[in-house]
Amino acid sequence: MQLKGLTDYTQPLVAAATLLSLAALLSATIGAYAAYKIKVAGNVIEVTGSAKESVESDFARWTINLDTKTGMEGQQQGLDRLDAAAKRIVAYLEKQGLNEIETPAPSSNPDYTYPERSAPVQVGYTVSRQIIARSAEVDTLTELSGNLSPLTGPSYNVISNGLELTYQKLPEKRIKLLSEAIKDAKARAEAIAKETGRSVGALRSASGGVVQVLPQGGVDISDYGSYDTQSKSKDVMVTVRASFTIN
Repeated sequence: MQLKGLTDYTQPLVAAATLLSLAALLSATIGAYAAYKIKVAGNVIEVTGSAKESVESDFARWTINLDTKTGMEGQQQGLDRLDAAAKRIVAYLEKQGLNEIETPAPSSNPDYTYPERSAPVQVGYTVSRQIIARSAEVDTLTELSGNLSPLTGPSYNVISNGLELTYQKLPEKRIKLLSEAIKDAKARAEAIAKETGRSVGALRSASGGVVQVLPQGGVDISDYGSYDTQSKSKDVMVTVRASFTIN
């Protein structure tokens, strides 16, 4: 195509292309102006702030599972076997200084075999029960949960569910961190306002986000909040959305 043809608006294709280009340029110009006005002329700024602090777990929960297999007629014998085992284990734990121990009611579920091309056949039962120990002596419970030998017996299985490590002062910590998160939000607002030659005024509103309890150094946060129960050392993080007037 010749150079003259590019400016010949009597040609339909050239005219259409020119109109589209002008429309795109006008739209971009208006958009940039609107963004500028929102940033500079508005009197409210909304920002997110956060605060984080490291804590040590101060409470532990240990769940011990016991189970035994029985034949079709031995269900009660299985229950009696686990009852005796639970009493012995509770006595052992109490001797180690634990006094907050729970023993929920046992459960019994049928066991089946599945012959090829045939209906399932019941062959007996699996009888189960739990022992749950709680303590503020985290180190003691951690040490006990690492050695199952004193809990074992010849006629039942022992499975440790591991420890759930928690931080009991979380409500108080959350209040403290919310205050620090608002300060962080204000500092961010001031940094933004400074770029426009304005200053941050009063706090208009603030809403706290979910609490994240993470392994120390962890970054795997959730929109619904998270609570790590495996690590002894944790990071508690709180976010807040705050709005300020700008002068």
